Amino acid sequence: MLLTWTNRLKRRTRRIAWIAAVLLLICSSESWSIAQQIRPGVWAGTQLQALPLPTDGFQVYFVGELHGIQQNAEFQVQYLAQLNKTVHLRDLAIEEKSVYEDRAQAYIDGKSSHLPAQLCLRTSLLCAIRQLNASLKQDERIRIHLLDIDSPPGAIREHLIEIRNQIPGAVKVSIPEAGKIGQDGLVSVSQLRQFPNDQHTQSELRTIEYSIRAYQLGFEVGTGPAKGSPFLEDREQAMADNLMDLIHMSPARSVLIVCGADHISRVERKDGGPDRNQPFAPMALRLQRSGIRVYSMATFPLGGSSFWRGSHSDLLWQPADGHLASGESLDKVLTAAPQAKFFYVDKAREHVRLPSQDVSNYTVDAFLLFHSATAMKDECSSTPSNKGDAKSPSH
Repeated sequence: MLLTWTNRLKRRTRRIAWIAAVLLLICSSESWSIAQQIRPGVWAGTQLQALPLPTDGFQVYFVGELHGIQQNAEFQVQYLAQLNKTVHLRDLAIEEKSVYEDRAQAYIDGKSSHLPAQLCLRTSLLCAIRQLNASLKQDERIRIHLLDIDSPPGAIREHLIEIRNQIPGAVKVSIPEAGKIGQDGLVSVSQLRQFPNDQHTQSELRTIEYSIRAYQLGFEVGTGPAKGSPFLEDREQAMADNLMDLIHMSPARSVLIVCGADHISRVERKDGGPDRNQPFAPMALRLQRSGIRVYSMATFPLGGSSFWRGSHSDLLWQPADGHLASGESLDKVLTAAPQAKFFYVDKAREHVRLPSQDVSNYTVDAFLLFHSATAMKDECSSTPSNKGDAKSPSH
């Protein structure tokens, strides 16, 4: 009987230990779904809505990414859905070529089943927004805005032809071939401006003018490697002007912007211009100077790999290469929240140093850190129209 009683006690002890372990796991999972402040100014969690991300009080919400990782689109759409639900934000602006805006909108509205091949770098994001829109009521659906200049010259020409076809009586305006855009494109813009145009068409012509000037300075951008300096006055001001148009259409309107992290700092850079040796104001700084209420957040992976514009690379850093103001390395911070998916750092409260000196020095409100990056899927290599990009390098 003593042996039987002992065995029962052992089984009961194991059962209690097993139940305790399950409860601990459940409690741990629930605790990380509710974000926890693991250090002063540093939060960790598995659910984005539990983090202290702002959802009110700003006209523009900048999310600046390190291009080429899968986690970007996932985070961006979650934040977009949260802003849509809490403050009814409907406008998403992306650092992409303006000429494709109508076709991108048709795709996310479900009116078209195909994206322009030139938007292949944004396939994951636009597919996710299409799914989000399908779940929303008509008056809640996302409107997309492509802010960037048109490039390479074939895209500029395409945009000019589209506008000419939309303007009554403008059919006789000559549009130069792509190879002549730098030489004669501004003449076409000037001629199209002679016709009565609505505000939207005037803005499009302004963007095309900026596009031609940037091209004249050596900048080209398609889906392959870069050519020329991306930090040009014409390009940055084009994006800032397009954003300000959105805001001025309705002062109460708010916009989420997805772009490269270089555009979201509110301090001047020193590497602008064709030769990268001139003062340069990023887009966020230009908007702030115009009196627009701006929130800037940079998303950054602490390791992993990326794929962008035809190039796969392993990131040249790891969590231990960054640290908090106290000197505690970021790898130790991560171990404090092993199940967390997101790490949110309020830069006003914690002067963290990331593995990137440039990003660390940005004047932003916050960092959203990923434990590790997964390289974005290559959606461009099988697209026929992108084969020519290798011959015409782009940024």
